[in-house]
Amino acid sequence: MVSRILNAIEHSLRYTKEHPQLFFVIILILVVPLLFLYSSLGALQAGSADQQTIARERIGLMHDVFVSLVQVNGTEDLHPIRQEMIDIVSENPDIVVFRIAERSEGVFIPRVALNEEVLNEPDNSALYKYAYTYEGESLVSIKEVDGIRYNEAVRQFEVDDVDYFILTASSLEGMDRLLRIQKQRILFSLVPIYLFILALAYWHIKLTDYHYLYIKVRKANEMKDLFTNMIAHELRAPLTAIRGYASMIEESSTDSEQTKYAVRVKDSSERLLAIVNDLLDVARIQSGKLSVEQELFDMSEVVIAVTDELHVSAYEKQIKLSHTGAIETHLVDGDRKRMHQALTNLVSNAIKYTPEGAIELAIEEKYSTVEVRVKDTGMGISSEDQKKLFAPFYRVQSDDVSKITGTGLGMWITKQLVELMGGKIAVESIKGVGTHLVLTLPKELSKKAVKKR
Repeated sequence: MVSRILNAIEHSLRYTKEHPQLFFVIILILVVPLLFLYSSLGALQAGSADQQTIARERIGLMHDVFVSLVQVNGTEDLHPIRQEMIDIVSENPDIVVFRIAERSEGVFIPRVALNEEVLNEPDNSALYKYAYTYEGESLVSIKEVDGIRYNEAVRQFEVDDVDYFILTASSLEGMDRLLRIQKQRILFSLVPIYLFILALAYWHIKLTDYHYLYIKVRKANEMKDLFTNMIAHELRAPLTAIRGYASMIEESSTDSEQTKYAVRVKDSSERLLAIVNDLLDVARIQSGKLSVEQELFDMSEVVIAVTDELHVSAYEKQIKLSHTGAIETHLVDGDRKRMHQALTNLVSNAIKYTPEGAIELAIEEKYSTVEVRVKDTGMGISSEDQKKLFAPFYRVQSDDVSKITGTGLGMWITKQLVELMGGKIAVESIKGVGTHLVLTLPKELSKKAVKKR
């Protein structure tokens, strides 16, 4: 049991060390509610003190009034004085004792009181003796009886050289009940506040966990990118050598069997080299290290170059590869090398997924952009596959393309390259009819298209 507790403490300390923001959470949970409780109770106590001060001032004013009444009316007829007592008590039900006593031969005898049973009977209240020390003022003290607090007050005054005393007692039960209710409200209001703070703390802990998880994932991605770059660079050199030696064997061999094998080795090494290059591009794009050089270049030249380079691949499948609109100069703002790579990917895909028919690269100049359409008469793409076409590692799922090799990176890389140059790419396709891949790049508006010589 002890070892479990120690392990739990050790784990908690280690977790807190790894997540220093938890100190903020602990302060939030412990300190804020205590501060709220302290300030609320302090305000309540201040209010209670103010109420007590008001009660004392009320008692003093009431005593002043009755001192004046007795001094003006005299002590022969105290009936009007008692009537005033009754009227005041009817408006102030918290007053439970109200009497005026005379000091005679050292004994305090009530002469007028709410309760007539105490008249002319000696009153043994000790407050009468203390009243002399507060000449001209009311002495107020708090007394508790059966759990109820009372404000007892006495005032000494003289009439015809005779000492008289006003004694009152008012209940504080109503004020104390109100204070208890306010304390309960404060404690009850603390519950939703504390629950909110707990929810806020939980949310903060989750954010902290997500933050550290994000840091770990980012570091893992950086290590993955580093590993991918290292592996890709290490593979490129031997693959290039294999392709070169295979080409040499193909050109120099007189044995048809050896030539056939050399061609297969060359084709396989080229496919593998293409995959390695794609992985390198993916790693650079994801890490943000792939840069483009923005400059003005002629899109027509790129279209013509791509068409010439891939003409042989299309011819081998008996597909007609052509271009339209490239007779004019179409200046665009982008990276010539990356645009050549993106357009090569699009046309290569079109050749790969077009069993027969034709592929056309059409250039059309818009107001602020130049549009290139790669139109093929191939298998077409369904509406569901079109939504995922530019996702990484995604390949169209169909029996028609099951024998076609590929990594599913080409379209994603192309989209990233085009967007890095400030362009856009879209797809328009009908299943079984063909596909149009539409690529647009911003052009230089101050440059006008001129006739190519």
